[in-house]
Amino acid sequence: MFCGSELASWRKRIILILLTYFAIFSYSHTFFMLPPFLKKAGLEPQRIGWIISAFYLAATLCRPTAGWFIDRFGIRRTMVGASSICVVSALLLAFTDHTPGILYTIRLFMGGGFSVFVVSTTTYQSLVIPERIRGSAFAITSIGGVMTAFTIIPLAELFINRGWDLPYLLMASAASLWAMSMAFLLPPVQQDFSSNKTQKTSYAALFKETPIKFLLISCVFLGLTDASIAYVSSLAIGRGLNPSVYMVAISIGAIIIRLFGRGLYERVPRTVIAAPSFGAMGLALFGASFATSNFMIAFFGFLYGAAVGYGYPTHLALIGDMIPERFRGRASSMVYFSMDISWTLLPVYIGYASALAGISWAFRGFSLFAFGASVLVYFFLWKRIGQKKGIHLH
Repeated sequence: MFCGSELASWRKRIILILLTYFAIFSYSHTFFMLPPFLKKAGLEPQRIGWIISAFYLAATLCRPTAGWFIDRFGIRRTMVGASSICVVSALLLAFTDHTPGILYTIRLFMGGGFSVFVVSTTTYQSLVIPERIRGSAFAITSIGGVMTAFTIIPLAELFINRGWDLPYLLMASAASLWAMSMAFLLPPVQQDFSSNKTQKTSYAALFKETPIKFLLISCVFLGLTDASIAYVSSLAIGRGLNPSVYMVAISIGAIIIRLFGRGLYERVPRTVIAAPSFGAMGLALFGASFATSNFMIAFFGFLYGAAVGYGYPTHLALIGDMIPERFRGRASSMVYFSMDISWTLLPVYIGYASALAGISWAFRGFSLFAFGASVLVYFFLWKRIGQKKGIHLH
């Protein structure tokens, strides 16, 4: 995993960041099983939908505030504060009455705490990991968010199926406590920008003084392409296939690339990898729309996961490559915000396109759009950025 002497010298810190991501995504991914839990509790599907969406609504709206908290309080205190909100809200979920109003309010706080913690973690790694190993290191740390597919989600499903409601709900409390402990275990950042009042770090200054808008354009298309997997279950079930096969294949593909495909970052600039990554995701989605067997959908899921394995680490690493240190908290906030917006926009397209042409052709139309967008983004954005700003990232 840690090939190369310089990467190996950062082994401890990289593993700590990986475990931090695993902890906070264990917290959020525990609730992938919340819909069947709430259905068993007797709630109507409409109310369940609003309760689930409250988390993601709060997460999206809180992304821009995370940068302000980091600038104001520093990374560690922001992580501790955000994880404290996660702990308290998870305990309230476990031990309070499950009425719709209470559940909705708790989920709002959950989403806000989760959102700020993830942005803080990304900002931390963009500050402490050197540029020379940033791509490879980010590929490794991002495995933490994928590992839940083999651990937390199956465990949550087991608890739900066995009727172990309280142990299931306490999983989120344990994960958030773990995330809080990781905030204390991470070595401090050498420079704390929360005490620097001489330089402007506002969002206006971020957009005026840095090329953040170009990164955000690419992130929007990455987010749109990734959001499409939320509808793979509808596509698979409509064809009599197993959607879990596709999701597991995605996780396997992503992990293999992040473990063994990191050498690409040593040979190719990240500005060259960014757009093709979501273009390849689009092509894999296009292939999945024609799948007639579980083997075929697993094959295209693996290809999609391999592309994701490059897509997210590359775009997150570009924050540190393109943005000065004092802006990285706000830049991380905007990167996540742009991808969150994508998860809001795509369902609108899928809903209308599916009604007009069916889910398969809705997928195919968007897949071709994503591939075409990747070509345009590469030639008219990343290629020009690499030439004009001299960003050659190895």
